[in-house]
Amino acid sequence: MSPKKVAPAVAEGFPTAAVAFEIASEWEPGQLIDNEEVGLRLNRMMTDGLPAAPVTPPPAPTAAGPAAHMAPAGLGEAGWNVVAGTAPMPAPMVTEHDLRSLVARLVRASQRVRKDHRQLSTAERDRFNEVLRKLDGKPAYKQLVADHEDMSHRHHTMHGMGPVATLRFLPWHRAYCLKFEDLLRSVDPAVTVPYWDYANDHARPDWVWKPSGVTRPTPATSGLPTQATIDGLLARPTYTAFTFGRAMAGVQPNGLEIVAHNNVHNWCRGTLSQPMTSSRDPIFFLLHANVDRIWDQWQLTHSGGPDVTGADAGLDPWWTPAAGGLTTDTVKDITVLGYSYQ
Repeated sequence: MSPKKVAPAVAEGFPTAAVAFEIASEWEPGQLIDNEEVGLRLNRMMTDGLPAAPVTPPPAPTAAGPAAHMAPAGLGEAGWNVVAGTAPMPAPMVTEHDLRSLVARLVRASQRVRKDHRQLSTAERDRFNEVLRKLDGKPAYKQLVADHEDMSHRHHTMHGMGPVATLRFLPWHRAYCLKFEDLLRSVDPAVTVPYWDYANDHARPDWVWKPSGVTRPTPATSGLPTQATIDGLLARPTYTAFTFGRAMAGVQPNGLEIVAHNNVHNWCRGTLSQPMTSSRDPIFFLLHANVDRIWDQWQLTHSGGPDVTGADAGLDPWWTPAAGGLTTDTVKDITVLGYSYQ
C-alpha cells in the first residue's frame, strides 16, 4: 500500500498561488427590481433544472457525413449540437408560479441590501460600528469567530486545502457571512454587511471598528487584483476554473480563491493575513462580502457549482448528518437567502 500523501505545510499567511500549486499537485486525479437581473436569474434557474446527460445518444456515423452533423429523426439541424454530436437538452418547464416566486424573492432581497462601503453615509458607518462594539465579547460573536478558526485549522492543515475544501470555499463563506449579518441584525435590523470592492478601491477600510488585539499595519505595496483580473474570472466557463483555476505543469492556480481572496488577505497584513486569526478583524466580512458578490455576478451568467455530495456538501457547523442544515445547494442563490448587492 502506498503511503498516504501529506499536503505540504502552508507557510505564514494565506496560501499564495505558488503554495496552492504545490498543494494541488498532491491531489488525487429598498431597491427597484432590475429587469435584466430577473432575466438572468430566471435563465440560471432554468439551466440548473437541466438533466446532466442528453436524452438520446448521438447517432452513429454514416456515409452522408460525420455524426456531429447528423440530427436524429424528428430533430431539426438547429436543435442538434453540431460540435459534440449530442442530442439537445429538453427545455425545462418554467411556470408562472416560478416567475412570481423569483420576483417575490428579489423584492424581499431588495430590502436587505449590501452596499459598497464607500457609499455608506456617516450615520450608516456609525451604526455598523456601534453594533460591532455591542457584540464584542458576547458569546455568540466569540463563537462565530471560533467557527472560522476551526474551519481554517481543518482546511489549511488537516485537509491541506484539498479538492473538497476548495469546492466548498465559496458556499461556506457565503453561509458564514450570512450568519454574521444575522447576528448584526439581531441587534439592529437595519444593518447589513457592506462590501469592499478592493479591485477598484485600493484603501483598506480602516474606518471599521478595530477590536482589542487586532493589528492593522501598513498594507503591502502590491497584491490587490485589478478590475481586469475580476473581469477575466467572470468569463471563466466552469465553477472550478472560476474559483480555483487549473493547476497544470508549470502553471499556478489563478482562480478567485487565490488572486481575489488569498492575495487580498496577505496584502492587508496583520491579523487579516493569518487564516487562524483573520475573522477577528471585522474587515474580514467586508472582504468576504465582496468575494461573495463576485461569485453572485458569475452565477448570473453561468450554470454549475461545487460538485460535492453527501457529507461533503454539508456546511458545518450549520449542518449535521442527523439534523441536516445548510449545504452547498441551499446557499447557491442569494435571493433565496434573502439579500442582494447594490
